[in-house]
Amino acid sequence: MIKAFSCCFTAMFLLGACADPEVATIPTFEVTSRPFAIVIPAFGELESAEAQNISAPGRRPMMIDWLAEENTRVTKGQVVARFDAELLLLDSREEELEMMLLDKDLHKTYAEKIKQENELNSEEVFVGKEFNFVDTFAIDDMRLYSKIEIIDTLSNRDYLGAKEEFIDWKQDSIGERNQSSVQILDIRKQGHEAKYVQHQEALSQLEIYAPYDGLLVYEKNFRGDKPSIGQTVFPGSTIAKIPNLEKMQAKIFVLDKDAIGLKDGQEVELTLEALPEHTLLGHLTSVSGYSRTIKRGNPTKYFELTVAIPSSDIKLQPAQKVVAHIKASEAVDKITIPLQAIFNEKGENFVYLQQGSDFVKQVVATAEKNLHFVEIVAGLSAGDVIALSVPAGV
Repeated sequence: MIKAFSCCFTAMFLLGACADPEVATIPTFEVTSRPFAIVIPAFGELESAEAQNISAPGRRPMMIDWLAEENTRVTKGQVVARFDAELLLLDSREEELEMMLLDKDLHKTYAEKIKQENELNSEEVFVGKEFNFVDTFAIDDMRLYSKIEIIDTLSNRDYLGAKEEFIDWKQDSIGERNQSSVQILDIRKQGHEAKYVQHQEALSQLEIYAPYDGLLVYEKNFRGDKPSIGQTVFPGSTIAKIPNLEKMQAKIFVLDKDAIGLKDGQEVELTLEALPEHTLLGHLTSVSGYSRTIKRGNPTKYFELTVAIPSSDIKLQPAQKVVAHIKASEAVDKITIPLQAIFNEKGENFVYLQQGSDFVKQVVATAEKNLHFVEIVAGLSAGDVIALSVPAGV
């Protein structure tokens, strides 16, 4: 279809060359009714519609140390990825050291408690002996002692009683304070123990095994990058897949500015880059709700689409590159003109219509468009000739 349009352009240019010398240098286009369809180009690759995911284990990020070769056959139980243990061992030892230091602090706290209790017990025994001494030698006979001496004796008894009460309070206070310190240390120790257990679990999951026999295909992230050695992956993230080769689909990308009227069910023609003589027919099953970048450092945005592919005699493999053409609308005869012939001023579309040797502005109403042509629903008729560029002096 594009070749036919190119021939039309060439014919129009030749007709223009035989016209009035004043308009001979202006490229023109004769308006006719011709088949008009919206076909959108896309590119992408094949993938499995069904696959068994292989995800990163554990509960902490880990760094990839080794990966099996992609697109190779693996058997159930075969190692397909291995994580680096150096950082995990270091973190595990740090947590183990912290637990040992906390155990030491706990023993120190218990020792201080026992020491303080022993000191208070000794002081309590001493106060008891002082009480016995005061009771034994206390005399309140005014004939033997003066009033001042008797008052001193009574004061000693009051002092010893208050001191005994203080010792009892201090014993209770030591117990409460020591219990609070022990609880804080226990909480800290439990936190380090939980981290230590996580590290030990991660160390026991350094290798990922194939869940069953199949072809190993690594999963791309949202930037289009596949897992690589030295990359850090998060728990639960998909590293690879073992696809079901009996059910394939295509993941394709369309430039956001070209995404015109895309919807589920539209027919898609796929061509394998490795086998350009073979084409596959499928249909859209999903269209992303927004465009995004697909390559790091490239700001160009694309819509992501999924194409269902029926069973085929061609042996299809994941990651095979494809070129796609999406039929957004069927070919119907309509009056269309090239996009470059449309001009806009103050929100109004117009063309330069040839009248004799002159060109005049002609307001037009447009409808659907594809990548090269736009449908005209008012303002032009078949047989009209329009300029493809701005005429001089208009």
